[in-house]
Amino acid sequence: MSPRHSRPEGAVERLAAAVREAEKERDQEITAAQEKFWSRMAELKNAYRGAQTDMADVLGLTRDAILKGIKSNVRDAAHR
Repeated sequence: MSPRHSRPEGAVERLAAAVREAEKERDQEITAAQEKFWSRMAELKNAYRGAQTDMADVLGLTRDAILKGIKSNVRDAAHR
């Protein structure tokens, strides 16, 4: 058997706290990126008549999925 690694006192707790903090930061950045993306989609869907249909083709989504994405991710009610 190989010997077990010795851990400094409290190392596991510090590591767990650091991992939780990194996970929280990752989740915040993902949320911010989603909001930015869907805000831009909200602007582009009104670019011209039929733009939302063309966006759906490019993104591989349905028009309904685009509307749902905008409604659930854009905070500004004017973009909805």
